[in-house]
Amino acid sequence: MSESQLERSEALQLWAVLATEGKAPTELGSARQVIPAYSVGIDGWLDRLAALYLQDLCRRYAHFKLALAPYGGGKTHFLMSLGTRALDENFAVAYIACGPGTSLDNPLDLYRAFARQLQLPGDEPTAGIRSLLKRIVSRKRLQMKEHQVSNPDAAFAAWLRQVREGQHPENAFGRVMFEALRAEWDADTAVAGDAALRWLQGDVDTLTKDERLTLRLGTLTGAAKGELGRNLLLSMIRFAREAGVYGVVLLFDEVETLFTARGRALLRVLSAMRVLVDLPNGVPGGVPMLGIFSAVPDILNELGRYPALQQRLTVVGAGFDEGNDFAAQLPLDRLDRQEQLLAAIGVRLIGVGEQALGVQFDRTLQSQNAALLAQVASERNLEVDARRLYVKSWVSLLDFQSREGERLVSETELASRYQGHFNDLRSADAQEDNEP
Repeated sequence: MSESQLERSEALQLWAVLATEGKAPTELGSARQVIPAYSVGIDGWLDRLAALYLQDLCRRYAHFKLALAPYGGGKTHFLMSLGTRALDENFAVAYIACGPGTSLDNPLDLYRAFARQLQLPGDEPTAGIRSLLKRIVSRKRLQMKEHQVSNPDAAFAAWLRQVREGQHPENAFGRVMFEALRAEWDADTAVAGDAALRWLQGDVDTLTKDERLTLRLGTLTGAAKGELGRNLLLSMIRFAREAGVYGVVLLFDEVETLFTARGRALLRVLSAMRVLVDLPNGVPGGVPMLGIFSAVPDILNELGRYPALQQRLTVVGAGFDEGNDFAAQLPLDRLDRQEQLLAAIGVRLIGVGEQALGVQFDRTLQSQNAALLAQVASERNLEVDARRLYVKSWVSLLDFQSREGERLVSETELASRYQGHFNDLRSADAQEDNEP
């Protein structure tokens, strides 16, 4: 793959993020611009997933996979790369980082995260349900113009009645969507457009009594909120096709953070994960989506506590890395030989550094340094997978040499720098884990 040219401001921002964190941006609009500039080694897997799922199966039915790699092993990078590919394949995408406030066992919280993050092709950097409504209305206006509809208002009102009276996994979805889209089409005709939008965003507790009466919505108990979250997710994914997309890709990152729970709390998370996998199966006509959970390999030990989930995410026969496109697991650590992959990433980052810093590196010399650092990284087991650590170390080294002059760096110095960056990352991660 040839180097992707970035605007200097984009390159510099990417350079700063990689130097401090060593990992990909998690905002899809930004990721789509910058990830191709340094991504290597995963295009083959993305092509296979796109051909089978995005171009075929997931345009009607839901499928799930589990992406596995150690900490710092490129899970977020893979998810962002898949997300940008999905946008190119005309899918809407939502990246959801699991953790406090966003757990699989709280369906309404999960839906709210989805509603905030939903990204449509060509809509970067905007995201969310409001953007979806705007896209739907714009598409309807364009269709009416193309078909020379004499009375667009009447035609749109007739279509809205179909939305209101149609069958949706969430019973109230049609009449609330009716009000939200009517407000987007013409604010003067809206009855409860703002309340409808907030409900569609999952902010159900913000509705007043009068707003609930207008939309014919009851108050919700805890259990009912969970059911609402699940049904809203299914309804919105199915309805997203009205915006002209083929379906929705859900990217669940850092799932292992939910497995710090123990006992019944852990079982609730496992059960919720199983429910999410099975949920689309009972929807007539299917749910057009691809769901990817990403986690560290240790999660497989926890899945054994819940056989029903383990069965759904277990690989039977050949793995994805062995050519089985249907395999439930994506073992990212088997993408390529570690040392070769890291060295290739290093070479690509030389070009990013030139764009970001406005310098011209000695490509031959720095390719040697990149290969040596890749060798150092591959020979060390520092409890953190090499990829994130390699990227952070390499960007920092190139940055240093842009100021102090280029030279072939000794293996001893590279090992020392690598260890130092490992200590920084371990300290930063520990501090993040301890934050409330």
